[in-house]
Amino acid sequence: MKEVKKICGNCLLYDAEKKHCKVAVLIEGKTFHMPVSVEDKCHMEELDIPIQQVRWWVEDEKGEKTSGKGTVKIEYPENFFGEEKY
Repeated sequence: MKEVKKICGNCLLYDAEKKHCKVAVLIEGKTFHMPVSVEDKCHMEELDIPIQQVRWWVEDEKGEKTSGKGTVKIEYPENFFGEEKY
């Protein structure tokens, strides 16, 4: 199997239009995106920063996804907010 070169241009997280990584870094509640170029090696991997996927969406009263008002749902990895105490 051919190994894909680990550069930004081959990554689904590369935003070519904005020329940054789509991985959001949260610092004191503010979102930052690292500027990168197509040939850059993955900065997150190079800096040994673990990447964890967090997804959120809004559901209406019927439990269906909506772009309007509703209940915000979040899906995150175990221990994302620290170790469980209970």
